[in-house]
Amino acid sequence: MIIRKLFSGLIAGILLMLIYFLLEQSGFVLLIGVYLLPILLIYGVLSSILSDFVTKRLRGLLRGSLALFIHLFFAASFVLMPILEMERRFNRLVLITALLSSSLFWCIDEFLRSKRAKDICEKIDELEIY
Repeated sequence: MIIRKLFSGLIAGILLMLIYFLLEQSGFVLLIGVYLLPILLIYGVLSSILSDFVTKRLRGLLRGSLALFIHLFFAASFVLMPILEMERRFNRLVLITALLSSSLFWCIDEFLRSKRAKDICEKIDELEIY
């Protein structure tokens, strides 16, 4: 489970950096990556593990919706504490980045735990590559 969470965090961070790079091709993307990846790999993974623990008895749409809410709640709470003292324009960027990365993290993690992802892994394992 922890490997899946770390992989989800890494892919979410890379996808977010790619999105920002497509919007603005500058070194700012690397700055975001330097700060975002450690946060995703520590705080995001811990939040996601807590989300799995809280929703482990639920199934279907209710579990997925509650897990998304928990991911977004922890992302927003992580950002809202320090941004009270920052510049207003920067506040929006940080909050949007946190919510977007949290959503990507949740989507990737949900996909990786799905039956479809497991079927894809089995098909890849069956391939005989020489």
